[in-house]
Amino acid sequence: MKIKIIGGETLGTRSLSSFIECSDIRILIDPGVALGPRFNLLPHPIEYENLMKTRKEIESYAMESDAVFISHYHYDHFTPFWREIDNLWTFADLRSAEKIYKNKQVFIKDPFNNINESQKSRAREFLPNLRNVAKEVRIADFKEYKIGNTKLVFSNPLPHGEDNTPLGKVLMLCIEDKGEKFLFASDVEGPISEKVFEEIVRMKPNYMLISGPPLYLLGTKLSHNNFQKAIDNLSRLLKHVDIIILDHHFLRSHESLNYIKKLKETADNYGSMLMTIAEFNNMEIKMLEAYRKELYRDKPPSEEFIEWTRKKNGIPPISYKK
Repeated sequence: MKIKIIGGETLGTRSLSSFIECSDIRILIDPGVALGPRFNLLPHPIEYENLMKTRKEIESYAMESDAVFISHYHYDHFTPFWREIDNLWTFADLRSAEKIYKNKQVFIKDPFNNINESQKSRAREFLPNLRNVAKEVRIADFKEYKIGNTKLVFSNPLPHGEDNTPLGKVLMLCIEDKGEKFLFASDVEGPISEKVFEEIVRMKPNYMLISGPPLYLLGTKLSHNNFQKAIDNLSRLLKHVDIIILDHHFLRSHESLNYIKKLKETADNYGSMLMTIAEFNNMEIKMLEAYRKELYRDKPPSEEFIEWTRKKNGIPPISYKK
């Protein structure tokens, strides 16, 4: 099984997009990438460069894929069919979406059941266009598929973080091929939920890609209690999983590296491994969003770029002083 993780916070964008090549299927997972507002600043030009690079990579790996999987309907996890390009957060548009989904077998989170209103609305806009271009669209919740020697096991809908979260539900995907198991555990945030922890242990993956808790929201949208649950569950998972790749929400804060250092020590004690996406890819860690203020300070954008950001924020133009 060959694993290529295309996007992630330690690669400079909001994403968990991945490409998995197995004996009998090549599958592109969560083909979305985005940036987000932070520190009252729009993304730095270097972040936009990474966004474009990652989007082009997703489109390139889509050309090699037989199938696509969408775990949920947040824009850093799927590419919508927008007629005009979104040049602020995603660089998504109709052209990009068609490149990704055309003539593919697409497995999707159920757009009608076990879904919150926000995701349901996005899915409702997305689905008719997807059906027009995809080879086949299959609702994946609770399903298992055997494709040659490869088994795809989709979880039941699980909370996007804590139980009963208003953020809705996500699906995990366990890919089994010739005795190896890779688990894609998008946006379970730790996991915080005990039932997600139990589901992961039940699936018995050899290695997994998981989203950690959103440390940057600690004390506002993330309680200290739920944050500690996530860290405790990650520590417990290191007893059960040989390799854990931890990234996404967690790595939007530079303080996360301190927790990762401690988790690596725990992993050493269990004989397992924990790493970020950048480390898994043998690349330098680029936590661009976490260090956005420093980017603006150390590499000041052009005056034209600053004026553009002010227009996007509805702020009257002024002369930018370095």
